[in-house]
Amino acid sequence: MIEITNTQLFGKVIADALVKVDTNSTLNTWEKTRWINAISKAAVQIEDFSTFMTWQPEKGNTLLIWSSKSNEIYEANGVCQCQAYINGYPCWHRAAKKIVENYLKAAETSKPRITNPDSIPYLKPPSNYKPEKVGNIRI
Repeated sequence: MIEITNTQLFGKVIADALVKVDTNSTLNTWEKTRWINAISKAAVQIEDFSTFMTWQPEKGNTLLIWSSKSNEIYEANGVCQCQAYINGYPCWHRAAKKIVENYLKAAETSKPRITNPDSIPYLKPPSNYKPEKVGNIRI
C-alpha cells in the first residue's frame, strides 16, 4: 500500500512531472498530451486507490498495481504489461511509478536528520548518579 502523508509534497512532485513533460523538447505535441493525461490519471489513481498499489524497492523500484477493471496486476518499472504500453503509448502505470518514486525520494530527503543523538537531552541514556539527601535536603 502506498501512503501519501504529505499532500503538499505530493502536489509538488506532480507539478514537477508536468513541467518536465512540457519543457521536454524531444516530445511532440501529441506525446506531451498523452504524458500529461497519464500523469493526471496516475495522480488520481494514487490518491483514490493507493491501497491497491505496492512499492517494491528490492525489485528495482517496481510499482505493483492491481487493476479492478481488468483484474490484472501490472508491474511498472519503466515497462508495463498494459495495452497502452504494448501499443507504444504512455501509460498511467509508468507515470504512477515515477511519481511514487519521486515522492518517496523527496519525502526521505525532507525528513529531519539527527546527526548527533547525544546532543539532544531527552535521547541521552539515563545517568546512574543519584543525588544524596540528608532529610529533605539534597546535598
